[in-house]
Amino acid sequence: MFGRWGLKYIAVLMLCFMLNYSAEAEDFNYAQTQKRISLQEEFGDYMNTVKDKISDTWTPPEVLEYGHATVIFKLDKNGELLSSYIKESSGNSLYDESALLSIQKAAPYAEFPINASRENITIMYSFDSSVVSANDVKMLVEQAEKYINKDNLTARNILDQAIKTIEGDPASYFLYARRYKLDKLIGDTEAADADLEKCKSLKITYDARRIAKCKEALAKDETPFAYFTLANAYELAGDYQNAIYNIDKAISMTELNHAYKRYRAEIIMKSDK
Repeated sequence: MFGRWGLKYIAVLMLCFMLNYSAEAEDFNYAQTQKRISLQEEFGDYMNTVKDKISDTWTPPEVLEYGHATVIFKLDKNGELLSSYIKESSGNSLYDESALLSIQKAAPYAEFPINASRENITIMYSFDSSVVSANDVKMLVEQAEKYINKDNLTARNILDQAIKTIEGDPASYFLYARRYKLDKLIGDTEAADADLEKCKSLKITYDARRIAKCKEALAKDETPFAYFTLANAYELAGDYQNAIYNIDKAISMTELNHAYKRYRAEIIMKSDK
């Protein structure tokens, strides 16, 4: 049901135009509305090609149960990327980096439509992913969250259903972590201990699989980002020595390494605790 690697990522990519002006008034502005319509008519098909190119270059990193980041980038009429930056961070540096990198790797984009009147366009692109599929498991997790601290027994019963749906899959470790917290709230110490041990056991397997996949990707394409990804996989597994070694490799391969240096400092702080 969940494929070779267990729980699948559901990736949703959304984009929209950003006009090169700011509207401060809340009143209806007919001219602005017409400008948006005109822009959509000119670039409607073009935006589909942009989305397809980015979709081909982006793979959500396996670091979040749920991920969301928004990138703003600017293209000139020849499809060249002029700038890009994170507008809304996911809160995870690896996720943000993967979003920015996919925008950059997809360049150059197609030239603007022949009838386009603009010299450049600014685009807002939303990256969204989930480690659980957009069906029963995700629905059950969302239902359980609604009952937490209101009716914890009901919340735990709902998580029981989610766990049974994917029981045995290493990627389900986070479900046991959630149920462990509910067990503690309810006061069921024995169940809490069992869930914590199950979570730890599954996470070890999941971490090993993630590290193996990152090594495989690195062997195919030795880039700073590939080393960054592997460093993150080791960090999540608690192997700070290997995490530092790989982030140092990433730093040594690029001058644009400020984010990597900050990440290295974060790992050092964790390893010292």
